[in-house]
Amino acid sequence: MSIIGATGGCLCGAVRYRVEGEIVWAGYCHCGSCRRFTGSVVTNWLGIRDTDLVFTAGQPAGYEVEGVCRGFCAACGSSLSYRAERFPDYIQLHLGSLDQPAAIEPMAHVHCAQKLGWFEVADELPRFPGSAAADGDWR
Repeated sequence: MSIIGATGGCLCGAVRYRVEGEIVWAGYCHCGSCRRFTGSVVTNWLGIRDTDLVFTAGQPAGYEVEGVCRGFCAACGSSLSYRAERFPDYIQLHLGSLDQPAAIEPMAHVHCAQKLGWFEVADELPRFPGSAAADGDWR
């Protein structure tokens, strides 16, 4: 799935980016950490190589805890990215921060062991109890 040249950014426009490479993965995350950071019961991510992301305006601020840095706009607070020490060559971007998010279809659900019981998933995508990288090859 190619998104070379795709653009995105935060709500206020202070942080803007361009993707210069292919998608590594795209999917939904049901973990408690993502819930707290986004204020949503589920979030969706687009994973790319770290070197394939170019910031064209501003830089995200970061909140770091336990080997993870979550990027956000310091001006408007928009959640933008996720970097983990355990995946040093990759960055994940919120699909909703893309200018054309409908162009990307999620491939899987991760951290389903933490999914809220009342949240129903109505698709047939693969589901992993933890991260897809840890639970198996979903590509």
